[in-house]
Amino acid sequence: MIANICAFSLCCFALILNIKTIESASNSRITPARFIVPTSNRRYVRTVDKVKTFNKHSTVIIKPVHQRILSMPVVNNIKKYQKKLRSRVRLEKKARDIKCSFCVIAKSKSGYFKNLLERLKGGEPLIYNMDYLINIKQETAMIVELLLAENFETGMWLWSHFLKTIAIEQYDDLENYFKQGDPYEGDNLLQTGISKFIDTCIGENYLSTDVLEPNFVSNAPSVINRFFEDLSAIRLPLDRDYNLMIALLYLKPFWNDPSELLFGQIVHTDVDWSVAKELYLTEVAKTIEFFENHTWIYTPYERLDHQYLLVKIIDARLYCLLALVLHVYEKQVTASHDDPTTLAAIKDVIEQVVQDVLKLTAFKSHFLVVVLSELKSVEVGNIEKIKTISDEVKQMANNILNELHGSSGVDMLGFTVDRQLCSIDDLTVRVIQNITDYMRELKRICLPFEYKWLLHFMDIVKWSA
Repeated sequence: MIANICAFSLCCFALILNIKTIESASNSRITPARFIVPTSNRRYVRTVDKVKTFNKHSTVIIKPVHQRILSMPVVNNIKKYQKKLRSRVRLEKKARDIKCSFCVIAKSKSGYFKNLLERLKGGEPLIYNMDYLINIKQETAMIVELLLAENFETGMWLWSHFLKTIAIEQYDDLENYFKQGDPYEGDNLLQTGISKFIDTCIGENYLSTDVLEPNFVSNAPSVINRFFEDLSAIRLPLDRDYNLMIALLYLKPFWNDPSELLFGQIVHTDVDWSVAKELYLTEVAKTIEFFENHTWIYTPYERLDHQYLLVKIIDARLYCLLALVLHVYEKQVTASHDDPTTLAAIKDVIEQVVQDVLKLTAFKSHFLVVVLSELKSVEVGNIEKIKTISDEVKQMANNILNELHGSSGVDMLGFTVDRQLCSIDDLTVRVIQNITDYMRELKRICLPFEYKWLLHFMDIVKWSA
């Protein structure tokens, strides 16, 4: 049994973080809501540190010692955690510095695009501007990829700018859709978002008020060229088909559900998915119309009802699967047929599964952080604590299911575990395999991008030190 569990754990995706319940210097226990400090690629950190921005008085320096600390995978005591957190703060500040400078560039590009669209509608061939358009798209993609690589906040203004850039590059194919008007004029979220973010950056001393001058960007070509040259050293994947990204953002891979990722019955559970499925099918029809009419060119965020519903359904299924895993483990601990070594090995695998769910969902769940912290701190065989964790996860699953069904306080998650069909040991391995298979299928559907791209587009990932 131990060999099977260990072999299975090696197949689990190794997450780039470690969470522990840590004793502070005053011996008071800290159950963290924020004890997540991902491990960063050292090349990424080193290159980000060297990027020259519009910030003339930047004090954000990520020294080699901080680069080394950020690349360490394990945080297992309060002192190491505090060092890594301080280093992470430096990295986040530098990423924000870069984002602030790019926002100024993006604002100037919107003026260029407005002028270009007028010329294109007047008959000027797109080919005359193609090289410059491709360059702008690659520069914008560079910022998006940079931020998503470390799960830094992106912002709706950035996505709106990115989508319009992609659309204008395809003007010849989308000409009929551009006849509806100026895609920059009607998108108040973009214009307002850029202006507010620049004001915030000025208030945080990442930018000076000089950036508000009309000719600021046009007068700084060498600075801008150096800015993107520095970023290009990170070697981010910029040759993607971003049309597939747009399809993901508007859920095209999920319009049909042939693999029953969304509404297939989860083995060993009893859940009514009919109401959620009916709501979902209604939203699919609306999204198809929105997407095929290319409404996103003008107002990318005109509606997100479908996206919110999809994320809620996926969250519900992930929590149902986690609740099942913990329920079966609880039964295994209660049976007490296995030795502590086997139970500890299984608990390690379950912790890894929770970590994998956290990474898959871009660390957006505070609740899962607490669950993982509790799992890591509980002693093997402490059935009362394990039962409490199991009940908490089941309650979270029920809460989301109730939201989907418009109800409250109803126990909608039932378990149909038949121990006569197999041993509890085999059952444990099976249910763990079920959730890893589910995550693998979700990743496959989102390829060549990741599920987190959708979550960031929706602006529901708020992850900062």
